[in-house]
Amino acid sequence: MKKYVFILLVLFSISSFSQTFIEGFIFDKKTNESLPYATIKIISDINYYTITNEDGMFEVYDKFANDSIEVRFLGFIPKKVPISYFKKSSKLYLTPKVNQLNEVIIVAHKNKNYTYDLLSSLIQKYRNKNLITESKAFLSVTSSARTIPIEHIEGFYNSNQSLSDGIKALKIKSGRFGQNKLFPFYSLNNTDILNDFHFFKTSKQILPIYPGNLSAGAIKGKYFVKIDACNSCSDGDVLISFIPKKTNGRFFSGKILFNEQTLTVKKIELEINNPIVNGLSSIIESDIITPKKINLNINFNPLDFEKIQHIDFTFIMDYKSEKSKEIIESHSFLYFYDYHNPFDEPYFTNNISFNNDYDNITALQATEDFWKANYQFPKSYNEKRFKDFFEKYGYLINYENTIPSDDLKYTKPSVILWNKDKRLEWNSIKQDLTTIKKGSNPKSRNFGANMKADKIYHSIADINKANPFSDNYKKFNFSFLLDQYKNENEEKKFITRTIFDRNSSYFRNERTNKKLVYINLIFDIYEYYRQNLDTQINNKMTYGEVKKMCNEKFEEASSTVEKMKEETNSGLNFQELYKWNSKIKDKLGVNNYLLIMNQE
Repeated sequence: MKKYVFILLVLFSISSFSQTFIEGFIFDKKTNESLPYATIKIISDINYYTITNEDGMFEVYDKFANDSIEVRFLGFIPKKVPISYFKKSSKLYLTPKVNQLNEVIIVAHKNKNYTYDLLSSLIQKYRNKNLITESKAFLSVTSSARTIPIEHIEGFYNSNQSLSDGIKALKIKSGRFGQNKLFPFYSLNNTDILNDFHFFKTSKQILPIYPGNLSAGAIKGKYFVKIDACNSCSDGDVLISFIPKKTNGRFFSGKILFNEQTLTVKKIELEINNPIVNGLSSIIESDIITPKKINLNINFNPLDFEKIQHIDFTFIMDYKSEKSKEIIESHSFLYFYDYHNPFDEPYFTNNISFNNDYDNITALQATEDFWKANYQFPKSYNEKRFKDFFEKYGYLINYENTIPSDDLKYTKPSVILWNKDKRLEWNSIKQDLTTIKKGSNPKSRNFGANMKADKIYHSIADINKANPFSDNYKKFNFSFLLDQYKNENEEKKFITRTIFDRNSSYFRNERTNKKLVYINLIFDIYEYYRQNLDTQINNKMTYGEVKKMCNEKFEEASSTVEKMKEETNSGLNFQELYKWNSKIKDKLGVNNYLLIMNQE
């Protein structure tokens, strides 16, 4: 009987602390088609909104069950209903707006310069909108070849945006991805492309340009511009379309929807065939990309048009690798939310140089409760299809709390996380820094002070100054990673990890297994102090307090590494090295001699 009571208490406890959802779909009443990315505002004491996914589906926490929602979609009449409506019916229908011929079109026909002047006034106004807005952002990328999934990425970011420049910064908080084992394709530099595109500024950018990037005179010289009829527009809205006079791959065609009186932009739609792009290359440098078609849609928040809500980016390309040639379609969806309330950024005790966001995702592993607390809308049918495919025919990174070691051989990350069952190998350590290709520009995150132990420099600047002909034959860069997040119940959680940075580390001398034992012992010492740090952290501490403790523990670890260096003569004293191996075996359960020396 006691056993059954205990089980009931556990079930009650779980149900009390886990959040459940109320789901619904938003449809077009006229066409009976779902409305993707419709805005769902909760009418409640809590300021909260979300959007529908690409299938028109949304979900809200059941704590809002007694509240109402307002649904908005451009070109449709907004609608308010109680959330309890969706307990009886899964679908809500919006009615399209129907407007008569806009007077602006009539004026434009009489005055040939009116449309150009109106567009130029709009662009000039937005070039002065330089206010930077911080927000959280969620990215979803799906890439396929002949409808076969080859990649799926999800990531949470901190974003800085302005209406003139567009996205000014994207810093990843956490992410996960899946890939096809038979087709290694990497598309995450899509974030660099979007980050580089200027909404209303003149600049040299990766993508082609559009009227927002040109002067008034250049627009007249390069584009045909006209006002289109827009039966579903709101009162006072204008839809201007533009087509380049020459089809040379350098200029987008498209449309801008905005309010004529206030000059408030609501949506920008851009498209181009056979585009000419600047400096676009594959992450796999030997592979060749030939762009075939680009669609870029920029949607501003209907609750506040002074903010970007989401960006839709579709990129179709010919992709040629050493083994095959395919036409690949890559679709990126970037959604901005929680304005003025960004994530706490991950903290590193030392410089870590990341080649790309794949490296960041490998290092910045988050637990499942982080994803449950932050996921903004339900997975679409297509996203579920991609994940199921990779479970069978590919691999998934960060879909569990740990990354399977066997899967890392596909990603070849520039950072390695400490793993009890996976020792550092010589093929993970450069012979010298000259192996970094010329022109590479790894993204560096600098959050901590410089420290040194056993010629272990923790500053990229120090490493770059090293003379390859000097006696400094070895340099290793280790770091602690600290991150903070809140779970579904708003409880604060801390994550720590020990990282080895391959990009800024090397060993130039004789690469024996004894030396490999020595390097792994260094890694293990840092990990031992990190685990000790974990036991001292509690959720009542501030992020600043834990950062300070993190630095202190790293200093202690560095001092211990220095001590091991002296006692083992940098790993040359076999007897002392064996003693240190025994210490690590007692503390971490890792026997480096057994795992490494038997390989000789």
